[in-house]
Amino acid sequence: MTVRTKILLLFNNSGREYVARIESSARRMCDSLGLRSQMDNAFESGATVADVLQDESIAGVVLTPPYSDDRHALLQIESRKLPYVRIAPLLDLDRGCTVIMDEYDAARAITEHLLSKGHRRIGIMRGPDFQLVSMRRYNGYANALGAKGLRVEQTLVAQGDFSRESGRREAGKLFAAHPTAIFASNDEMAAGIIDAATAAGIAIPRQISLVGYDDNAVAKTTRPRLTTVRQPLETMAELAAKLLIERIRHPGARLAHEVVPYEIVERESVAEFLPDRLSA
Repeated sequence: MTVRTKILLLFNNSGREYVARIESSARRMCDSLGLRSQMDNAFESGATVADVLQDESIAGVVLTPPYSDDRHALLQIESRKLPYVRIAPLLDLDRGCTVIMDEYDAARAITEHLLSKGHRRIGIMRGPDFQLVSMRRYNGYANALGAKGLRVEQTLVAQGDFSRESGRREAGKLFAAHPTAIFASNDEMAAGIIDAATAAGIAIPRQISLVGYDDNAVAKTTRPRLTTVRQPLETMAELAAKLLIERIRHPGARLAHEVVPYEIVERESVAEFLPDRLSA
């Protein structure tokens, strides 16, 4: 009989730092509690959930978005009677243990930060449609605008895929609509927007203010450094691993649900809106 001693971390994400922050933190927690961890990122491996679940040494699963809301993946895990914890799910929140941060409210808050600086033409670079967090962050943005009596202008909406390259590639659409500020739905896309702005001779934040989401390392290395939402991924990963190990060791225990706070981190990529900057 195979002894189940391994925790599986499931990803389908192009953001290498996002994956690394969660994987390293979950691994540390597993090591400290005597279990091994294995990571599979379908974005890179191309493996299906069914493929990776063939490993009979897996004792439980941590799911990250979009797997957190993938009902087919959840059914496959449940059919094998494996305990699981979902990081940042948006659907069926009573299904399994969960660790969440309020994506909607964080997006609303970072957009309100731009509004508080006098900006009204605020663009957004959305993440990929298959990630439900993309819609959640977009809705938070739209809600903040609506609270000020503003409507979302479709010319101020661009579609990325959470990669720096997509931010760089799609930034021109936003620049053409003459925003005074842009909310990038993650820091990698924000970095790509800075790349594109530099190439186009657009000064950030003097001509366009910019905010991101996640507070990855890139937010501290861009020039200017990025104002962003700090998502405590390390804490979320540690909690998820700890909850899962508790479920493995105590199968009859109650399902647990943890909520972690976000933080708005202010750096140098946002300036007060002044009309003369539009022509600067």
